Amino acid sequence: MALTYQRVQTLTEDQNSLLLLADPSQRLLASYVPKSHVYVATDRSGLAGMLVLQPRSNQVVEIMNVVVTPAKQRQGYGRALLTFARQWAIERGYRTVRIATGTTSLWQLYLYQQCGFRVVAVERDYFTTNYSQTIVENGLVLRDRLVLELAITLPQLPINE
Repeated sequence: MALTYQRVQTLTEDQNSLLLLADPSQRLLASYVPKSHVYVATDRSGLAGMLVLQPRSNQVVEIMNVVVTPAKQRQGYGRALLTFARQWAIERGYRTVRIATGTTSLWQLYLYQQCGFRVVAVERDYFTTNYSQTIVENGLVLRDRLVLELAITLPQLPINE
């Protein structure tokens, strides 16, 4: 799978709809997309996924949204998007990549931990407070949000004696 990444400034209707699969609040999308770096990933057959990165400080960048088109899920595209985000952060001097997900987002949580992310916080009742509609995922009402971080370690240079 070869992906091509392109930064976009204005979302098309299809791109907006895809982002809503990962974050079902148009209000929240509208609040963070304009302050973020939005990338579209395509393969030979077209749109494969999207990634929204928002600098939080000079050391931390947060993945605000990462989504793979439904037909391409569980085929390595999510991992490729996360790898791109990590490399993007390294090239810009960030030391931490942050991502958040729901406690009921089992596949996503599994993937993030496989990629080296570690849980650093639990935000209780985040989804019941910030979303007007009840979200049910994997048969459970989504209430709490997990914040995960990936520390970027730079290669150590050999010490000359």
